[in-house]
Formats: sequence, C-alpha cells, structure tokens
Amino acid sequence: MRREIPAIRIWPMSDKTPGFRGRSIEDVQTRLFLRDLPACNGRFRYPSAGLSADPGTVVLFQYRARIIASAVFLRDDGRAIHLDAASIRTFDPLDVEAMRKVWPSFRAFGHVKQFLNPTLYAAFAKRLKHVASPGGRSVDPPKARPRRSASRPTARK
Repeated sequence: MRREIPAIRIWPMSDKTPGFRGRSIEDVQTRLFLRDLPACNGRFRYPSAGLSADPGTVVLFQYRARIIASAVFLRDDGRAIHLDAASIRTFDPLDVEAMRKVWPSFRAFGHVKQFLNPTLYAAFAKRLKHVASPGGRSVDPPKARPRRSASRPTARK
C-alpha cells in the first residue's frame, strides 16, 4: 500500500556542528544514516531547533550543500526527531542543479529548514542513484503518493 506524503522538508546539517566536524559525506551516510540512526530506532538528536511537521513528512537531509539521505518523520519530542528507521535511505548526493531539475523554483541550500512541493516526490525518487538502506542492501527509493491539497503552501520562508 502506498502512503501519502503530507510534506517534504529539508533538514540542514552543518559540518561545523560537534559530531560532524571533518566528516565526509560518505562517512555521514554510512555511520549516521546506515548504522547509528537505525541502532537508535530512528532517534535523531538535534542541537537547537526541532521540526514542526506532520507524521509521514519526508525529510531530506542536507550536508555540505548536497542532499545525502532521506527518512520519514514520525514525531518530535522536544530533544530529538523520531524517524521511521526502516525508511532511511542514502543515495548519490544531489546538488542544487539536481534539485532544480525536480523543483525548478528551488533557490539554494542554506541553514533554514525548507519546504518542497510533495506532489513532485515521485520525480525526485526517480532521480536517485545507488540507493541504500540500513543493513547494507541496495533498494529502490520508497514509493509514495503525494497528498493533493490546494490549500497547503508549497514553500515557506
């Protein structure tokens, strides 16, 4: 059964944050997303601000001006966001130009959590290459049906 995606959010991670200093994209993908997060049942502690989002939101993780991983958001408990550990995926990093091929109005990466139009998720998922999930196996990106709602904004500042 396909699930609806209420939103897509970009979660920026800084290489200046303790725990990320000096780490490569590949190291963050392998150690954080494919090993540590699944071992913590998808619990991702954050240093400052959390994520206000509906359960089922797809979170795209940004590191060093690239989208490097995705997961489905479950909740925020005020100290950590909880992700569906089975939904965690890493893939070849996507830069600004790759993001604009799916979301033409995408401006740039930054330090602010961004909103993207969820109706374009299927086009995004088709662009992913070398997708991996916890446990070291390659997988197809998760299939999802975007929720169609004319009343929801597709971008916020």
